[in-house]
Amino acid sequence: MKAASFLLFSMLSVSHAEVAVEVAFKPIPTEFQPLEPAIRSHIIAATREWARHFKTRPSTVAILFSIRDWPARGAGRSFVSAPFGGEMHDGKHVCEEGAAQKLRTGNDPNGNEPDIEMYFDPAYFRTLWFDPDPTTRKAPMPERTQQKLDAFSVILHELGHAIGFNGFRDQKTGVLRGEFLSVYDRWVTFDGKNFFFNGPNAKKLYGRPVPLAHTNNNYHHVAEKGDTSDPKLGDDLMNGITLDWSRRYYISPLDIAILSDCGLQPKK
Repeated sequence: MKAASFLLFSMLSVSHAEVAVEVAFKPIPTEFQPLEPAIRSHIIAATREWARHFKTRPSTVAILFSIRDWPARGAGRSFVSAPFGGEMHDGKHVCEEGAAQKLRTGNDPNGNEPDIEMYFDPAYFRTLWFDPDPTTRKAPMPERTQQKLDAFSVILHELGHAIGFNGFRDQKTGVLRGEFLSVYDRWVTFDGKNFFFNGPNAKKLYGRPVPLAHTNNNYHHVAEKGDTSDPKLGDDLMNGITLDWSRRYYISPLDIAILSDCGLQPKK
């Protein structure tokens, strides 16, 4: 793979209500270059899908995409965190994802730089199936035997992390080191074995603290492997167990409730 340069962007801007989306590519391996239009259309449609569930301010969300060898199969994150209205929690400064602050307030915490980074390992990226029309999501999917993941679902999942499913706690102990915690962290508890999300909106909807992952994945996901108390939680878009072959996932009411506990205002 060639060395990346921030001067080698391919961009497209599409508006949805008050939110525009810009997609930029670092140079990607030759074998994946024909997929650039599909990657772009999926990222734009997925960003618009998240945005339509919340009250947003006029803004442009800039997303930088790359494919590179990485220990993780794929990831999405905001490039920066931003202070959450000067709020303190247990003596620590509360911060939110930069992309969330931009959507929520219209303010851009990192100026003209991209807001979100999304990247995938090449081997994992080869398992993705791109929908001919990601806006309708009606096309027949490949047979499960072909072992293809719905690219839109995967991108939607990674955007969820970039918007709010993220934090600074130790993945094994739940301990917060340093001076900061995320808006997601402030509702997370650890009982010595398991993580739970205790945000008031999520608890009201779910009926109890929401079990979070820690075995297959980190606590930035719902559903712990082996928890038989609610097998359906493993079907959530933001689950940390697995995404199934040939299956479309959608933003759930629980995902919306969790992000509303993180500061975003859901549309009525």
